[in-house]
Amino acid sequence: MKLCVHELPGMRAGQGDVPAAPPRCGRAAPGDDLARAVWLGGLAAPVPLCSGLGRCGRCRVRFHDLSVAPDPLPEEEEILGPSLLAEGWRLACRRQITDVMGPELHLDVPAPEKMTVTTTAASSLPAQAPLALAVDLGTTSLYWRLLAVPDAREAQAPDDFSLLCRPPLPVSVVAEGHDLNPQAGAGADIMSRLAVASSPEGRARLARLVRDHLAALLRQQTASLPGIPVERLVLAANTAMTDIFLDRDISGLCAAPYRRSHAGGCGLTVEGLPPLLIPPLPAPFVGGDISAGLLRLLAGGLPRPLLLADLGTNGELALVDARGRLWLASVPLGPALEGIGPQCGRMAGPGSITRFEVSPPGLACHSVDGPLAAGAHVQGISATGYLSLLALLLRLGCLDADGHFRTPASPLARRVAPPPQQTRTGLRLPLPFGQWLAAADVEELLKVKAAFSQALEALLRAAGLAAADVACLALAGALGEHCPPACLEELGFLPSGMGRRVRAVGNSSLDGAALLAAEPWRLPALARWCATATLVPVAEDPGFHADYLRHMRFGV
Repeated sequence: MKLCVHELPGMRAGQGDVPAAPPRCGRAAPGDDLARAVWLGGLAAPVPLCSGLGRCGRCRVRFHDLSVAPDPLPEEEEILGPSLLAEGWRLACRRQITDVMGPELHLDVPAPEKMTVTTTAASSLPAQAPLALAVDLGTTSLYWRLLAVPDAREAQAPDDFSLLCRPPLPVSVVAEGHDLNPQAGAGADIMSRLAVASSPEGRARLARLVRDHLAALLRQQTASLPGIPVERLVLAANTAMTDIFLDRDISGLCAAPYRRSHAGGCGLTVEGLPPLLIPPLPAPFVGGDISAGLLRLLAGGLPRPLLLADLGTNGELALVDARGRLWLASVPLGPALEGIGPQCGRMAGPGSITRFEVSPPGLACHSVDGPLAAGAHVQGISATGYLSLLALLLRLGCLDADGHFRTPASPLARRVAPPPQQTRTGLRLPLPFGQWLAAADVEELLKVKAAFSQALEALLRAAGLAAADVACLALAGALGEHCPPACLEELGFLPSGMGRRVRAVGNSSLDGAALLAAEPWRLPALARWCATATLVPVAEDPGFHADYLRHMRFGV
């Protein structure tokens, strides 16, 4: 059948019609998953989907022909409500293409918000300096930085580790920005991507989505800089995302015993793109994003023992002791810390609640721009917003250490947290601006906390260090920048007292990729050092299940 998708720019579902641009059309067959046909088929701009959990509502589509719209499901009634259902909106993640839909199906989708790009005036750039593109390819997002790079003259040092610790040379940033990963239609987590990539056709499609995106990005960003070559592209990503981009066999990442197809740390050629550098891939689930991040932190002179923690859909931990020895651990966390999965979850940005606090009238909400006034347009809650809310509810006695809602004793606490409501999808706590906290969301975030704190404990034990021995905990990503360390300590993500040694390091993966783009001579030394790492297999410990249950409490 012919599938035509109309994007409705500048609107959210249910906010009225906006004239649509010409549709993107493709082919679909009965039995195809509707969400994947739309987003993985490239018929709509990527959105961070919840992998078919039926919670986020981002996969909503509107059937032009109401006669072929399927009957509503209970979760659609809960998330969309009667008025949107009557207009023909449904959740695509719960639907398949059927013969009933006819030979040509037209759907509306809300267009996602455009990502911002920061550029530097060409007149302020070094004359005729060659360019290099650094990319951090995450499961959810794609961050990039275009650089004007100096001559890559190799430095000298007595050993590899000393070479890695040399301060970086200054470079000029031409432009930088971020987008959603165009593969998002395949699902929000690593395992859903691997499921699609397990077939050669699926893997080629995922690889092509990102390659085409980067090629278009380079054309756009270099259009005003004719004649200046892009000498290299550095792609930092976890092992799975790297191999999917390279269109390599990923079978070793799909089932135990897990294994890599290669160790990275090399240069490659990909058609249609500049010469490619891949940072080392130290382990099956510790990839080039961590090795690149470590490089930037070492070059930045952070004190050791140094612990790098990157909490995304996969939690990755790297510990460097005072002698330069390296330990690594990895644990699946799911997409909750990306704002995907919780019922009101949303990536941080305009329209997101990023922090909660207590005020005399009750619960006060903040966005990245400051306090939210009554009547503000709110679209959801970011991961940092959820974590601040959980810490606040624990403090007030509205939530116990096991993650259960409790009736608080104080009048202020009762104003902050009215009684939970029972719905068809379970208990949920009403929040300002039409948002809510579901009991299922609390459970999901508690599982994330347990997995991370258990992996951190196992890594320190393997290195023979106590939490107090760590000189610096480098917390990467938005979580480090926007979630107070005291909150992470209060929830039990971090051991007591470690919050004082937390340093937010932003996107260390992109910073490390940019350093390799400017100084590619560091790559062989980085690869040799990463090859000496000790991998800590957290899930293979005989006491794994007992330890996990012990960590399934907030504050522990």
